[in-house]
Amino acid sequence: MNKKIIVVLVVLGIVLFAWWSGVGRQPTQSDQALVGGDRDAHGCIGSAGYSWCEAKNKCARPFEEYCTAAAAKTALFRCDASKSITATFYPTDDTFVDLVLSDSRSISVPRAMSASGARYAQANESFVFWNKGDTAFVTEGADATTTFKNCVTTSN
Repeated sequence: MNKKIIVVLVVLGIVLFAWWSGVGRQPTQSDQALVGGDRDAHGCIGSAGYSWCEAKNKCARPFEEYCTAAAAKTALFRCDASKSITATFYPTDDTFVDLVLSDSRSISVPRAMSASGARYAQANESFVFWNKGDTAFVTEGADATTTFKNCVTTSN
């Protein structure tokens, strides 16, 4: 056989194989997983970190908010520089505190060891909430800068 014919047949075979196997084909919607399309039976988006919290009857991110049915006690702390902290404590299940800060952050912080008062801290110590009696403060960052100072509760 002629070398040109062999080359043409080989190229034609490659083209036909590529067409048949879908190489170069644009993926369709059914081929791709939609971002945020992984809702569970409750409508929670797992890829965004949400799971169903039965105790609170809503989707929640466990790293942002503690999921418990324990009775809660809320305290509002007024701080220097017109800042505030709303702290939700769970006296019968005191393993976390839920905080809402005046800068619009919401965070659940696990209980940590303390010699005096109640101390809640992230594992890397980048965020620490201290509470003793009617007072509280927050330290943040590697240098433990006090970001919420001289906080005093206005309700129990």
